[in-house]
Amino acid sequence: MTKLKNILILSLAFIFMICSNNVYAEDDFNEVSNQNKVDNILLIGRDSLSNKGPARSDSMVVLTIDNLNKSLKLTSLVRDTLVDIPGKGREKLNHAYAYGGEKLLIQTINENFNLDITDYAVVDFKSFIDVVDVLGGVEVDIKENEINHLNKFIKTCYGFNDSNKGNIKYIENKGINNLNGYQALAYARIRKIDTIYKRDERQRAILTSIANKLSNTSITKYPKVVKSVLKHVDVNIALDKIMKLAFSAHELASYDIKQLEFPLEDYREEGRLNQDGMYVVKWNIDKNLEILHNFIYGN
Repeated sequence: MTKLKNILILSLAFIFMICSNNVYAEDDFNEVSNQNKVDNILLIGRDSLSNKGPARSDSMVVLTIDNLNKSLKLTSLVRDTLVDIPGKGREKLNHAYAYGGEKLLIQTINENFNLDITDYAVVDFKSFIDVVDVLGGVEVDIKENEINHLNKFIKTCYGFNDSNKGNIKYIENKGINNLNGYQALAYARIRKIDTIYKRDERQRAILTSIANKLSNTSITKYPKVVKSVLKHVDVNIALDKIMKLAFSAHELASYDIKQLEFPLEDYREEGRLNQDGMYVVKWNIDKNLEILHNFIYGN
């Protein structure tokens, strides 16, 4: 079976909102929402079918909850980005997770991109399917050239969830479609029709749609969403911090979600590490880090 590609759910961030209902009073909200101006959480999508054995982080997105500038931000980290992995040398960014899990991946990101991330969440395809189905689907704008490739992956992704019943539902028309769980997963896995950067763009489109859907979901569905997500999410964030971030996510859900692809198109190039080496994305350190830091910490 081919590796699962690019599976992340922004819904984890909104667990903060979900779990916090009826925990704090309204007066507490104003106090906690300003304690941390900018919080960064690394969302990791594993490329394996289980949590056992080595796997690469084929999806890496930095979720920024920015109280200072009143926004939620998504930064996709290109998996093939050339970095210095501590103890391993110059390799692709996603190799760090295979070598040392979340700890080494976060260390690699912080040291190469001059960040201070400590919090993370690891998700898999099952949580993705479950959450999207609980929400009643997510809306995505399907392009004409994506339909054939999408339907190929739909056939595979349908089998990932044992609870599926009935016939497989394929996508027939371009434009706005309400995708169910396995359809949304298939959309996130589309590749080879364009570029790795377009793949990340499709991924962020799904995350944004999930975020919007969750922010408008009835409170009666929250317990089911939480139960579904927690089955497949590995998170290191302390409960008290989750509660504080909850209020921030709740307040900021009504704002536009900002997006960035890193490294940036104007300051990167694709090629081989050496004559016979691996394919990597090389990047201009000064230009990229300046823009990255302005995006995450600026307005």
